[in-house]
Amino acid sequence: MTLEEVQDRLDEISKRLARLEELIERVGPGIDEVRSSAKIIREGFEFYDGMVRLMSKFTKAERLESRYGDLKKDDISWRIIQILDNSRPLNISQITTSVRAERGTASRRIVRERVNDLVKRGILQIIEDEDDRARYFTLMRDQLD
Repeated sequence: MTLEEVQDRLDEISKRLARLEELIERVGPGIDEVRSSAKIIREGFEFYDGMVRLMSKFTKAERLESRYGDLKKDDISWRIIQILDNSRPLNISQITTSVRAERGTASRRIVRERVNDLVKRGILQIIEDEDDRARYFTLMRDQLD
């Protein structure tokens, strides 16, 4: 089971427990013990859910570093990988804007060169737009596992 599947199940359980709490509230004040038990269970799941989310972020960072650690020496390439790992496919302008937001500076020409290099290395893939004018980039599918 993947972390995403665990996350989805925890979200569903948390929603169900919140709904159960609402139903208990409607039944009446005579079942305080049941209500407090449901609340404790829900809070426990929410805590566990938070831990899974945190673990997922660390796991993702470790995965990126293990695969592309050599690229950390090139800050722009490293930022491009991090940005595309956390977003939908982006075009060069969008990538440049995101890199600038994180680094402060980055020329479109340099970002385009780094993206082209990452495509040649098989790290990024090109997604053509319907009218073939726009090109979007994303991490290679097998790189996401």
